[in-house]
Amino acid sequence: MILINVLILLPHLSTIIATKTEESLEHVIAEVGKDKLSPGNYLEKFKGEDPKKYLATVGNVGIVLDIENYSGLELEDPVIYVHAGYKDEKYGHPHNMGGTQKEVFLYHNKKRLKRRSAGSISWMITKDGKPIWENESKVSRLHFMWDLPKYYCKPETKNTVSVGFHTHDKAKITEDLQYRYYDLHLKRARVFAHHNHFLARVNISRGCLPSVLLQFASSKKDHKSDQVASSIVDKFNPLDEDFSLLSILLLSA
Repeated sequence: MILINVLILLPHLSTIIATKTEESLEHVIAEVGKDKLSPGNYLEKFKGEDPKKYLATVGNVGIVLDIENYSGLELEDPVIYVHAGYKDEKYGHPHNMGGTQKEVFLYHNKKRLKRRSAGSISWMITKDGKPIWENESKVSRLHFMWDLPKYYCKPETKNTVSVGFHTHDKAKITEDLQYRYYDLHLKRARVFAHHNHFLARVNISRGCLPSVLLQFASSKKDHKSDQVASSIVDKFNPLDEDFSLLSILLLSA
């Protein structure tokens, strides 16, 4: 009987895992709570003002990128590749982010003709300031890509974002390499990603000055913030090495 279930559900296994891991992300977010996230340097400078109001004064095509880190891990050594448009002079330089922190970054066209906004950013994932190595040879980075496709956009213009985790042989990468991940994610955009215990999701609104929300978390106990005492992820975590295919099938039955 179990073998029959395996044969029936195997084609849907990736969907099952994706659903469960996104539920894991939702639970971590609920456990920590957005109000528990401390503001980063840029966000503090806005002093409660809406960053979109500022964006409208400096660009007519661009994004407000809100990042929420619900883990106890840090996002460090940012590398940015700007494919189209510009980094905002005040709020466009990506920097390190601490655990349970939220921050905002702005990218736009400076209101120049035939200029849009597109690019990619990545951060190295660290714990206590040290890279989290895989097999003692590779380090993981969180990659984000955005692409506003038109110079003369409309309120209904559909924009593209993508998120993913990629491993690198070296802790540091170059801007030239970051370009390759812009191209990769533009061709195969994904709004949700998981790798080992890492979880990330991104979404973007339509129009010329859309809002982007990038959320990052981890399902591993050692990676959780102090705000999370327990999590349903401990009961079901398809990313755990000892979590079997049989367990997934039984839970999904």
